[in-house]
Amino acid sequence: MFFGLIGKGLLWICKKLFPKKYYIEIFRVIVFMFSCIFASVAAGI
Repeated sequence: MFFGLIGKGLLWICKKLFPKKYYIEIFRVIVFMFSCIFASVAAGI
């Protein structure tokens, strides 16, 4: 739920900041980085 909300916010920000053909790629990169960080934090606990 919480991550879904963050994802929607990020997608909206990416749509506003970047041209249409770029924002999907940038969004994927951001989501990938977040999932890597989350996985490393979860593994560290």
